[in-house]
Amino acid sequence: MKTLDATLLNSLVSQDPSPSLSIYLPVHKNLSESPLDILSLKNLIKDIRTQVDPSEIPAVETLLEPVERLLNDKNFARGKAGTLAIFSSPGLFETVLLPDQYPAAFYLDDCFYIVPLLAFAGSNTDFHVLALGKNRVRLFEGNLCHFEEIPLEDRIPTTMEQALGSHLTENHIHGATGGATAIHGYMEITDEKETDNTRFFRIIDREIDSQFSRGRKIPLILAALPENISLFHSLSKNECLVREGIALNADGIDTTELHQRALDIMENMRQVVIERHLNRYNIGKSEQLASDVLADIAVHAMDGRIERLFVAKGKRLPGTVSIEDRTLTPDPNGHGDIINKIAWLTYKNGGTIHALDNAEGAFPEGIGALNRF
Repeated sequence: MKTLDATLLNSLVSQDPSPSLSIYLPVHKNLSESPLDILSLKNLIKDIRTQVDPSEIPAVETLLEPVERLLNDKNFARGKAGTLAIFSSPGLFETVLLPDQYPAAFYLDDCFYIVPLLAFAGSNTDFHVLALGKNRVRLFEGNLCHFEEIPLEDRIPTTMEQALGSHLTENHIHGATGGATAIHGYMEITDEKETDNTRFFRIIDREIDSQFSRGRKIPLILAALPENISLFHSLSKNECLVREGIALNADGIDTTELHQRALDIMENMRQVVIERHLNRYNIGKSEQLASDVLADIAVHAMDGRIERLFVAKGKRLPGTVSIEDRTLTPDPNGHGDIINKIAWLTYKNGGTIHALDNAEGAFPEGIGALNRF
């Protein structure tokens, strides 16, 4: 079982049109439910055999062979939660675990059913979190599915003392006994603290940028006390540093909470991007560069004209799209999906797909497209 990445997604999309079976199976982490997951797969296999057209049975039996072999592996989804996506074609067989749950279903077409994969890939952006504490600097890398600390020892200084060494200023507060002297001593200490923080943050910013951000080019989220977030942002030269930070005491962080708060920031950023392109879509409609008419969008997808495709999550339009005839044929009893085929064509031609919640009001047919030309 693989984790979805760009390489796997491209391999699922780039194969030549051929009979392609896609199965989506909800699975459960509770071990007591594993037998039920196996039973669900058996029932789906039975449904496939009984519901497809008799003329398709020989090809379907070939596609089902590796699927049925999964049934011999009692641990194929044991202890996993989400949806198991199974893809079978004459030249390819892959299984992918998605974190969200989708209804049990199968699809049979000349391409794989990839809309859930595109929705997941669109929100599964890698990011860094820099936890900047008083006594320790830590760096994490994560996405929707994982969140791991990157060891920094022997790579960059992780404390102010390591970073500044002999240049760390002395604490002059001990000489302040009261009155004007106390005020003077306090001001000296405050200035020294700001000087130390400024130099420390510059060093950390430079090292994180040169050793991590420049190579990965992924968003960097800062987790620190509010005053330190403000100071670090005012000094930073790192182009990957995002504006929104996580205000907390980074010396005593809970990594689960840190991961979730970082995901919230990433989702906010994603929504801002979507809103920007939806505004472009609305402007494009008046300029004949955008459409919510299904038949027109299908033709534009065939011609590689679509820059951004907006689809309503969970929306299905059973039927087929013929590239040769440049037509689409709705079929309530069919096992292909028109929206999926349009998304497949758009992605294959370099377009971007946005899966939207509650998009039916904006797109009556569950789909909209912003064209390049």
